[in-house]
Amino acid sequence: MNNIFRTCGCLCFLYMGLFFLLTPLNAAPTGEIIFVHPINRSEIWISNVEGSTARKLFRQMFGDIDKIEVQGNGEYVLVVADKAIAAGDGIRAFLGNYDIYLLDRKNPIRKAKNLTLGRFPNLIDADISRNGDVIFVERPGLMLIRNDELAKPEPEPELLLDIGAWEIYDIEWSPDGKHIAFSTLEALFLLDVSTKDIFRITERADSPPVFSPNGKQIAFSTFVERNGKWATKAIAVAPVQLDADAEIVHVKKDYIYNVDAWSPDGKFIAYGSYIDPGRIKNIELFRSRGNFVIPATGGEPKPILMTMKDTVLSLDWDDKAYAVEPADALVTTWGALKARKTGGR
Repeated sequence: MNNIFRTCGCLCFLYMGLFFLLTPLNAAPTGEIIFVHPINRSEIWISNVEGSTARKLFRQMFGDIDKIEVQGNGEYVLVVADKAIAAGDGIRAFLGNYDIYLLDRKNPIRKAKNLTLGRFPNLIDADISRNGDVIFVERPGLMLIRNDELAKPEPEPELLLDIGAWEIYDIEWSPDGKHIAFSTLEALFLLDVSTKDIFRITERADSPPVFSPNGKQIAFSTFVERNGKWATKAIAVAPVQLDADAEIVHVKKDYIYNVDAWSPDGKFIAYGSYIDPGRIKNIELFRSRGNFVIPATGGEPKPILMTMKDTVLSLDWDDKAYAVEPADALVTTWGALKARKTGGR
């Protein structure tokens, strides 16, 4: 009889152990992250959230990449990178200002399509909407390349908004493609693309704004005072409405944050943390350098992309799978974009 109870007890503990092992206590971030390699900044990589599957995704010829944006529910990756010019003998030199390139993630080895062709010397930021419209900042205005222009040899941008004296630094399409969030030194604003109406969401935004997947909230970094003596950066979330009250969801002394992406399920916010090496005086600050996620409602950070040796400067987060081997890369051209958009898929 004792052996029976002993056997039952062992089975019970084994079952409970397996239950706790296989049942996560907290939801973990999932999906894939596409990012600019932190050391080789002309390379675009992809990985799971942890970083254990990191590999190069696109084999392209860029100068340093400033920013990448993944088209939501689409096929393309937008790249803002150093402008390239021919320097003779097949060599390309890279200037200090930017061009916008389009990559096809179903065909990773297809040559990148240059959308701006060196025509915009004051280009500083760009984004692509779910339906393929491209917006970019060419100071002092906002320029739009409509999706039906992408297949043309020289896509023709149009002036969407003349900002005048404002200095725009960052832009972001809303998930529904009807609005554009943009930040200035003073505040974070929302533009209605069809009516051109603008309203202020909040003051003191300091990093690229990032919409939640449902478009109802927006995350950004901001400055907050500490002890009334100095300001430090923090991560804030605000509802997308006029003069919204932003909620601080993460702040610690001496950290410098850049909000990068919202997870596809809306539960997490990814950010990069940058610490001046001269200010690293203890192990706690040393560990704060890198890429992290926090719950969108606030909480302790968890490291991501842990195989990288430095902070990733630009990333986007997607729940779609990417091709490991290129599909029909040798036969499909950028001229097929229009046909594919209108039912030729």
